[in-house]
Amino acid sequence: MSLSKPSDGILETPVTWEEFESNIRTALNTEARLGPNKSVFDIGEGIGFASRCCLIAYDWVGAAADEKLPSRVVLKIPSALPFRRLNESLPPGQRMFDGDDAMWEMMEGNLRKTHNVEVATYDFFGQFEGVSMPKKYYGKPFGEEDKIGGQLCIEYMENSRMMNFNDKYSIELVKQIARAIGKLNAFSLLKEPIAPELQKNLMDEFAETVDMEGFKGMFKGLVTLDDSEKTKDLLEKLDAMLPDYLGSTFMGALHKKMGVRPVLVNGDLRTENILIDKDSGDLAALIDWQCTHPGIGLEDLHRIAMFSLTTEERHTHFPMLIEEMYKSLVENLNGAEPPYSLDTLILLSDILFPHCALFFGGPSIALIANQDKDPRLSNEEKAKRKEVMMEKLMGALEDAIVYDVKNKTHTGNLDFRKK
Repeated sequence: MSLSKPSDGILETPVTWEEFESNIRTALNTEARLGPNKSVFDIGEGIGFASRCCLIAYDWVGAAADEKLPSRVVLKIPSALPFRRLNESLPPGQRMFDGDDAMWEMMEGNLRKTHNVEVATYDFFGQFEGVSMPKKYYGKPFGEEDKIGGQLCIEYMENSRMMNFNDKYSIELVKQIARAIGKLNAFSLLKEPIAPELQKNLMDEFAETVDMEGFKGMFKGLVTLDDSEKTKDLLEKLDAMLPDYLGSTFMGALHKKMGVRPVLVNGDLRTENILIDKDSGDLAALIDWQCTHPGIGLEDLHRIAMFSLTTEERHTHFPMLIEEMYKSLVENLNGAEPPYSLDTLILLSDILFPHCALFFGGPSIALIANQDKDPRLSNEEKAKRKEVMMEKLMGALEDAIVYDVKNKTHTGNLDFRKK
């Protein structure tokens, strides 16, 4: 069996219902069994590309009167199928990858690593109270002998919904997210993460597998979304800039270059990886920790600001968001010395921006193109959503060019690669 080809288990994965039942019963230490009324729904379809995110609902048979057993959980099963189908839906020349089975086997190896990173992340933050993350019921990492059985079962956050790239959000919500990032950063300073999975940045390995043709190909789709002269001019400037960033491992190395103590970074904190309360609109949880790595928390703040705010709002409020993240970091250190000053954090923000923007831009182009093919949406709704996403995307890429010039002017020709 494979992680990049359909299997006979839950949502075309190798994980069976029998295996899930055994694992959840063991995790909850119960003699009860799953009843006949069970179902599964892919809540990550179209928005998550490294796993099947299964909302599993079921009833219990034989539960004790005093047992409080969950009737719904989220089961994350690593799978390359969503990404493979997205990639193959794009025209040749615009695909992120063009490869044979050997390339997909390599991708499967990366998925096993990122899954184990996520399990280790939940284990680490599970030691602290007040984290903005769902509860973990069980996590099964991949091993040398087990190449297909990895899975992570977490709490289903009732009355919550995912944020969406195609929506606009309040500054108050993004401020809550900034403070949650700062708090988690503080926890990773109060107790050092020692798990081997949390010591390296797997996105570095991913970056090193992309060649120049594939890197530029991620951005070529921009003109299929908007063929205006302004967009063509932007793409020309990006083409000139991209060779400096090919294979860059800078986001995971900046703390070393600047001599500051790293924190744990989510690494993929986009809108679809954040849950908010359906009624109040407040932050409910930060999810999807497959890209956790040592770094600087601004990486997460930049990413969610690009995904959630208009360009004008991001320009206006980002300095305040940095301050809120930093204040939360300091407040949750219990009197310990912070790893850097606010002024240093502001400098790091400028240096990180082009890297974060490019990491945001390439996949966002694919997401926008993929939505245009969604048969469930009317043309009017597609146009409305596209307008919101394109404004954020164009603003971030235009700013990436500005900050690229600014950084090189003020700090010299930065070395973006680890030595």
